[in-house]
Amino acid sequence: MKKLSVILLLAIVLATMTACSNTSDKKSKASATTANTTTTASTTQPSTAKHTVKVTTKPTEKKEKKSKKPTKPTTMPPTQGKTRPNTHVAVTQAPKGSFSSSDLVFTYKKNQIKLNQKIESVFKLIGDDNSIGVLSKKRTEYEYDDFILTTYKEDDVERIDTIEIIVEGVSASKDAKIGMYASRLKRLYGDPRKLTETEYVYGSGSRTLTFAYKDNIVTDITYKYSH
Repeated sequence: MKKLSVILLLAIVLATMTACSNTSDKKSKASATTANTTTTASTTQPSTAKHTVKVTTKPTEKKEKKSKKPTKPTTMPPTQGKTRPNTHVAVTQAPKGSFSSSDLVFTYKKNQIKLNQKIESVFKLIGDDNSIGVLSKKRTEYEYDDFILTTYKEDDVERIDTIEIIVEGVSASKDAKIGMYASRLKRLYGDPRKLTETEYVYGSGSRTLTFAYKDNIVTDITYKYSH
């Protein structure tokens, strides 16, 4: 009986030891599984972090590149050698003048003397202090200090048909004078109606204004009425 009891006790002890061993094995496996899960989570976390860094850093790098891109200049550099030819000539060249009927009126000391005007009305304006020369039965010359008037008689009425300026100090219209350069006449009156080697002739109808010149110098100015 004692042997049987000992055997049973040993069997119980062995069963208890086996059960304890199995429990410890399960606990160790569970610990290992937990450790493996933790290790896996810890190893995958850096990978996720790297991926996140890549996603966030790429736009930042692009923005930095755009900010470093040079901006276009707001002002253009000055051009060189591209100016229009003869622009300065067009700006500085004096414009060409023009001729009108008012240029056929001779103004002397603020008094206007016109072609085909009666000589008596001229005497009332400037006086009759002149020398008289008879050219023909119908033509008479009245010489003043600065100019000469020539008249023609029609129906016993004397009218002026020529006004000739004979001194440098007296000017025609637009301040044209004896002694000036004849080449300047185009700037004052434009192109003449007639141009010869000795005269610039301007006019309108039967009335003309003639500038005689020599070596490009005006030597005589004559208003004339053709009748």
